[in-house]
Amino acid sequence: MRRSKRVVFLAHCILNGNSKVMGLTLYGGAMKSVVNEHLNKGTGMIQLPCPETTFIGLRRWGMSKNQYDTANYRRHCRNLLIPYVEQMKEYQSDGYILEGIIGIDGSPSCGVNYVSMGYKGGMIDEADKQASMLSEQAGQGIYIEELKKLLNEYKIQVEFLAVDEKAQVE
Repeated sequence: MRRSKRVVFLAHCILNGNSKVMGLTLYGGAMKSVVNEHLNKGTGMIQLPCPETTFIGLRRWGMSKNQYDTANYRRHCRNLLIPYVEQMKEYQSDGYILEGIIGIDGSPSCGVNYVSMGYKGGMIDEADKQASMLSEQAGQGIYIEELKKLLNEYKIQVEFLAVDEKAQVE
């Protein structure tokens, strides 16, 4: 079989919902609709690392973009992404089509069109109060912002697509 010469880059949790904050995954292991679409088209899928899991771990709680927006987290995201951006450049140089980068709307890291925002400080036992202060706002997550900066530096143009986290149930 010949190569399709098409690749798509996926937010980590599209192929591994187990990496999400406990209680937020609405599907089993992978988002079948997204995966099957690309399998059926013969598109290669490359899984980006999860910045939240690699930064804090699996036992983290839900956080907003405001909480992740620190110099250290941005540096972490950038360091994770550099090898993948270099891979994109390599694919592009060899005539491959970059079909897109698929993020997760609503994510403070991987949101493409909107993110969760809000944080007023406080104690962990005030989590319910904090959750009531969260809102969805237009914008991009920290990881996506850093990825766009790198793509600009490497002169790579690629379309950003998004899965709506709340609408994805399989």
